[in-house]
Amino acid sequence: MHANETEALPCAGGCGLFGTRQNNNLCSLCYKRSVLEQVANLKFESKPEPSTVPTRSPVVAAVEEPTRKQRCETCHRKVGVIGFSCRCGHLFCGSHRYPEEHSCSFDYKLPGRLALEKQLPLIRAEKFVRFQS
Repeated sequence: MHANETEALPCAGGCGLFGTRQNNNLCSLCYKRSVLEQVANLKFESKPEPSTVPTRSPVVAAVEEPTRKQRCETCHRKVGVIGFSCRCGHLFCGSHRYPEEHSCSFDYKLPGRLALEKQLPLIRAEKFVRFQS
């Protein structure tokens, strides 16, 4: 560094501190502020104007709800990673994971019944015709 680069001059920002030629005659605070403003201006300038954006068919964006903490449906305790999801579609803690504990609305017997109906069709014999004498 040369002696004239580190020479203390009054700040060009008018804050009353001393600046250097290396920082465009600005003190460290004013220099930092100017750099941040330049970066902010570059960010705004880098975005394309709406007229230059190619038009596309309108796409409906899905509105996402903010992520909520995962909680047990019965006692509202935080379940975190170890939450148990039931066939009724709800999430439960370790003590309410069983259907009897949270009065589950899912009918566990129905899928079994439907599977048996498909596997074992109902077989009926034809009616006997009685002879009249």
